[in-house]
Amino acid sequence: MGIKVAFIPLFHSDYPFEIAKRFVKKAVDRLRERGVEILLCKEVCERNSVREVVKSVASYRPDSTVLFVATWIEAPNAVSLALELSQYPLIVWGLRMYYEDDKRKSTGSLPGASVLKASLEAVGLKPFFIVGMPDEIDTIDKVYTICLASSVARRIREARIGLVGYASMGMYTAMFDPFSLRKVFGIDVAHIDTSEVFKEVDRVKEDEVMSVIDSWLRKYFIESDVSREDLVKAAKIYIALKNLVKKYKLSSLTVKCQYEFSKDLGFVPCVPLSVLADEGVVSSCEGDIPLTLTMLILHYLTNQPIYYGDLVDIRGNKVYLSSCGFAPLTLSAEKTMGIGRHKYFFRGLRSGIVLKKGEVTLARIGLISGEYRLHVALGEVVETELRQGLFPAAEVELKGEVEAFIENIMSQHYALAYGDLRKYLRILTRIFGIKYIET
Repeated sequence: MGIKVAFIPLFHSDYPFEIAKRFVKKAVDRLRERGVEILLCKEVCERNSVREVVKSVASYRPDSTVLFVATWIEAPNAVSLALELSQYPLIVWGLRMYYEDDKRKSTGSLPGASVLKASLEAVGLKPFFIVGMPDEIDTIDKVYTICLASSVARRIREARIGLVGYASMGMYTAMFDPFSLRKVFGIDVAHIDTSEVFKEVDRVKEDEVMSVIDSWLRKYFIESDVSREDLVKAAKIYIALKNLVKKYKLSSLTVKCQYEFSKDLGFVPCVPLSVLADEGVVSSCEGDIPLTLTMLILHYLTNQPIYYGDLVDIRGNKVYLSSCGFAPLTLSAEKTMGIGRHKYFFRGLRSGIVLKKGEVTLARIGLISGEYRLHVALGEVVETELRQGLFPAAEVELKGEVEAFIENIMSQHYALAYGDLRKYLRILTRIFGIKYIET
């Protein structure tokens, strides 16, 4: 499902709406060109009933609603409309004056939009306020940013994280409160006993395993010391997890590997999770729910496989991230890096890649004194090496102050996505009502 927006033109019957209609058309056309699905609603003026428009918007179920102030308006009808639609992020869009025959003219939009924006704030709503013309690229970018972030927020509210086991090794910061998580983000967490995964592994059929191994051999670089038996075990865990994703209708998955997989099963799920991440199932380890939620947000923003790593080293302005064996294999900087064996600590296979270079956003949701926060930092993945010659790694040169980053660290796990996502994340924190911290 794409980005869905309800677009409602507002006008006053005494003002030049016939002239303003061309701005309505241009705004709708420009957003549609960006891939936004638009419900163009009936125009609302000071004499209209809002009921018909509310009904059409409710049946459409948009991600956000644009109140496009085409001319001067009287606020009462528009406020009534906004209150009825307050469950959706609201965008109040006002127009500048425009030029015609080298003369600056106005439909009265901006004064009306300013009154509406302030009136909505006075009744407790928090609209986004855009001022600009629909033929201005910056204006369309601002509207699109809010629309995309609103779409991500809707997808998060509809999403489900699968939690196999619980948080590993006493990691308080990986734990979660289901009530506040549901209240703030709307997301659900489905608990899955580790024993259910093990039973599912035992049910996997041989032909399924061979098919998966053949696809891995074609797609990934596999180190020479990886045995057929290793691949069979990893493929069985991958198929079992994939079956449970389908069974529980999961958007993402986090697995407590220590100590049930590492010791009881004798085979860690690093590679199965890495492959699932490549296939669009956001995946992480150690039962870290706030991390997995962060990764899911980044995935919905970018449609990328999302990496996470432990903060294992900070020196100068560089942060060195490395996990125990999880990393989406398609993010590798080298074609000769891929699936390898664990040689210390664990039994099983690991993703052994160094991440490709590029601009990245680091992010982590945390809970401080009962308040959710999102810590964000922009950086650049630079050339580095596998941790201890084995484990996946990304060295990130921060663009902000490293001391500020250190001061605001939320946990050892941080999510990483390629690109500068800060403007979207600022909007999302406003939609969710949580604190945004950028370092």
